[in-house]
Amino acid sequence: MSDEELTLSVSQYIDVVNNVLKSTMGEGVWVQGEIEGFNNRTKHTYFNVVERSDGKKASVNVAIWEFNLKRLKPLLEKHRLTLADGIKVRLFGTGDLYAERGSFSFKVSNIDPRFTLGDLAGQRDEIVQKLKLAGLYEANKRVKLPVVPLRIALLTSIGSAAHADTLHELEASGIGFEVFVYDVRVQGEDAAPTVVAAMKQAAKRDDIDLIMLVRGGGSKTDLLAFDTEEIASAIGKCTKPVFTGIGHEIDFSIADEVAHRAFKTPTACAAGVAEVVNEFVQSTEEAWAQIAATASELLQSAEHELVRSLDRIRRRPMDVLNLAAQSLKGASDRLRLLDPVNTMARGWSITRDARGRTVRSAAQVSAGEQMTTQLSDGTISSTVN
Repeated sequence: MSDEELTLSVSQYIDVVNNVLKSTMGEGVWVQGEIEGFNNRTKHTYFNVVERSDGKKASVNVAIWEFNLKRLKPLLEKHRLTLADGIKVRLFGTGDLYAERGSFSFKVSNIDPRFTLGDLAGQRDEIVQKLKLAGLYEANKRVKLPVVPLRIALLTSIGSAAHADTLHELEASGIGFEVFVYDVRVQGEDAAPTVVAAMKQAAKRDDIDLIMLVRGGGSKTDLLAFDTEEIASAIGKCTKPVFTGIGHEIDFSIADEVAHRAFKTPTACAAGVAEVVNEFVQSTEEAWAQIAATASELLQSAEHELVRSLDRIRRRPMDVLNLAAQSLKGASDRLRLLDPVNTMARGWSITRDARGRTVRSAAQVSAGEQMTTQLSDGTISSTVN
């Protein structure tokens, strides 16, 4: 075979390569790896899918044409996924050598969302275990919550819906909150560093009672920053209680797990802070009501006792007089019984000697002595024999 028979034109060579790829891989193959260099600034989407192992890196250019992207969008939305750097994906497609630039790309026609969700769940479990081993998983829940947390550090993206909703709910509560807003990123690679820095700064302040970390809804990949070890560890190490309100009602991040209290939305988080204050106000009012009720009962009891005392005082003179009258009558009766006239009427008599002395004993008289005995109806004279 001559050299001329082996020579192909560039286009012929590209056609051969593409035919080989098609014949070898058929309608396509599944390829998995991590997204890097994500670019969706045009109607098409481009990125690299990479694999890192033993310090080495393998990379393939990926292209998702507009019509395929539109077809895959409902599938991604159903699982609340968006493509972004750092996301691990499993993609179905075909290899293609582009003639004009001689560049190879993997043209995607399908995606497996379960692979991405499973990888995210695995990463989450790994981070949770690290936090538990480090003693940070329950640490913020043990931080003492002030009785009346009125000075709030709000960590959010200024100008976002979450920022506006939180401030509106705090103002609508009618409570005089003092809010210090820290502008942080809540999505992308800058989110974790800015949130961690703001939380450390707020925790050092003596005029902060509580930290709120809020972010509005989004896809699972939009909320990935709140599943990072950096933010979760910062919450675990924070010396202030942290309340979170991240995403929608169905979202629950690692940041929510380790926070002092977690709420479904930013608005619910603000309402939760207001509820803490209102519970204190209510308990205070109930305490004052109980004090007032107890004081009223004591006053009523004292009033009743006073009435009874006054009644006793009013009745006392008559009771004393009646008692005295009864005592006097008893004494009179006793005196009447002792009256000699009365005793003699019952058969008693009084004998006196010649000198008028009452004879009480036979030894007081002698023979021949004159005596006089008085009876109730007269006297008898006698001589002692």
